[in-house]
Amino acid sequence: MHPQLNNRLRAKLRLRHIELLDALGDTLNLHHAAPRLNLSQPATSKLLQEVEKIYGTPLFDRLPRGLRATAAGESVIRWARLLLNHVGESVAEAHMVAAGASGRVRVGTQPVAIPTLVNQVLQRVRATMPDLVVTLTEGPNDMLLPALARDELDIVLGRLSHDTRSDLYHSERLYDEPVSLVVRKKHPLLRKRNLSAKHLVDVQWILPPELAPLRQQLDRVLVEQGSSRPTPRTETTSQMMVEIILNQTDSVAAMPFSVARLYQSRGQLDILHLPLPISMPPVGLLRHAQVKCPPVVESFIGLVRQVSEELKGQAGAGHGLHPPA
Repeated sequence: MHPQLNNRLRAKLRLRHIELLDALGDTLNLHHAAPRLNLSQPATSKLLQEVEKIYGTPLFDRLPRGLRATAAGESVIRWARLLLNHVGESVAEAHMVAAGASGRVRVGTQPVAIPTLVNQVLQRVRATMPDLVVTLTEGPNDMLLPALARDELDIVLGRLSHDTRSDLYHSERLYDEPVSLVVRKKHPLLRKRNLSAKHLVDVQWILPPELAPLRQQLDRVLVEQGSSRPTPRTETTSQMMVEIILNQTDSVAAMPFSVARLYQSRGQLDILHLPLPISMPPVGLLRHAQVKCPPVVESFIGLVRQVSEELKGQAGAGHGLHPPA
């Protein structure tokens, strides 16, 4: 930024101006924005003139019925909202630190990252940064990514896909993940020597919906390896439902290796000794491209990378599962 413009912003831009930009971004109307600011319409109009003078460019086109943000206005509104969010977060964090916390990290996570990556990272946090407050928000990308863009989250953990490619985000690939076939403990297929896809022709399947990428890969690979296209008895995306049904039946399901390994380690399910050339989209980390992470968030990201390296090794070893003796 030009030093003269930067000095003008620092000297003259007030929080009231930022609140006005946020209100006008929502309403595009001075009459409707005025009550939100507890101002008269003339005072609101004057405040807008001050903002445009400070920035040195029109931020809104005046229309017969309201306003329309210019390209510069849209950019300034976005930054105004980031600033307002930072003000609110600073208050919340100040109260946490005053109560004994060492800081806060706001993490958005897809369900796939919770059982393994997030769970293990939180264990490291408790051991190395016990006073850190971690705020977790679970949801799909279409909920988490807008929150990251608004700087309501520090990072998002989940699968990288086409919707995570944007100039707004910095993405980091953490690990790739193979897929495992899982069954209940003591399932008949666990005793099969030289288990192959041909042994899966008549099994009862629990699968994700037909258009899910995992389902499409599984259909293709099983047919290529001499089985038939799997016909599900149950379709669901709920890992909880999969685990319940598997333990009550002789069904077979496919799930990410890290999740399957977690169920296996707890004695809830077992993994079939049939590695398949199927992988899920990579698990990755996203952060705002234009917001510098504070040191406490960088420390948290360091723990995420440590755990991810370990999960890489476990996934590689898992594909070499030993067959039954």
